[in-house]
Amino acid sequence: MCLSPGKKKKFSNKKDWLVKPVSSIKNLILNSYILDRRRIKKKLKSVKYKNFEVRLAKNFKDIDAAQKLRYKVFYEELKAKPTIKNILYEKDFDELDPFCDHLLVIDHSKGLGRKSIVGTYRLIRRPMTQIHGKFYTEGEFDIKKILKTKGEILELGRSCVDKNYRDKPIIKLLWKAISAYMEHYKIKILFGCASFPGISYKKYKEQLSFLYHYHLAPESIRPSALPPNKIQLNHCEKKSLNSYKIFKSLPPLLKGYLRLGAYVSDGAFIDKQFNTIDICIVLKSSLLKQRYLNLHKKGVKDSKIIFLKNFLKRKK
Repeated sequence: MCLSPGKKKKFSNKKDWLVKPVSSIKNLILNSYILDRRRIKKKLKSVKYKNFEVRLAKNFKDIDAAQKLRYKVFYEELKAKPTIKNILYEKDFDELDPFCDHLLVIDHSKGLGRKSIVGTYRLIRRPMTQIHGKFYTEGEFDIKKILKTKGEILELGRSCVDKNYRDKPIIKLLWKAISAYMEHYKIKILFGCASFPGISYKKYKEQLSFLYHYHLAPESIRPSALPPNKIQLNHCEKKSLNSYKIFKSLPPLLKGYLRLGAYVSDGAFIDKQFNTIDICIVLKSSLLKQRYLNLHKKGVKDSKIIFLKNFLKRKK
């Protein structure tokens, strides 16, 4: 790479025009997947409960195992439409995977290897997009307002749990790890997609309208679904909705986000490849902390653990 100052700008010395690119390269290296592992694993301990452990992927073999599980859930179970490469490798993957953090849920009773990975969540921070250029969510939603937020932001995605483990506390363990991750990187806003199965939005008119009337994001951080796959949320009048009944019928992941205080996007996106109707969720970390501040006031020694054990215990 050849660097040279522009003709119009004058620099007092050679260092002046090198500072910005060098800073960018340094920042990229410090936040790269490979080098960041050594720093973060010393500060973020794994989460353990009985025979389960949640930790960050340490190498590409770990990522490969997560991709295998994602293929099993998204394509074999939920009938997403695989590409030829997906079928050949039996993995769900994209160009972002090498530059993300991957949370893994491990069942040690199943021994070592890929079969012990029973859950995963993909985490993308702003510095991780410097090579690829954008977050995954940007392919479906306009998130410019979120990107303008000062401080660190975190995209959550590719969440899946093996069907034989969905009656176990896997999601709670994942969120305990995510909470520690948020604290470590001082995350200001979390966002990502939650989905309804299938692409026929008509059977979800009440659910979509419920989200519009009760959980629409504030204008200042509101994402908007991108055309031509955008569908509106408002299909029913607010007074005609049975909120309690509708909330119970929502997908589990979406219910979990709403219980944490998440907001939703303007419109939904029909994802034909994954055979889903996607909603972009937005969650301010400050709001999440305020919701459970009373746990600290009660003198609980480890309020984070109490919070993560209880926030999904409410009736589904």
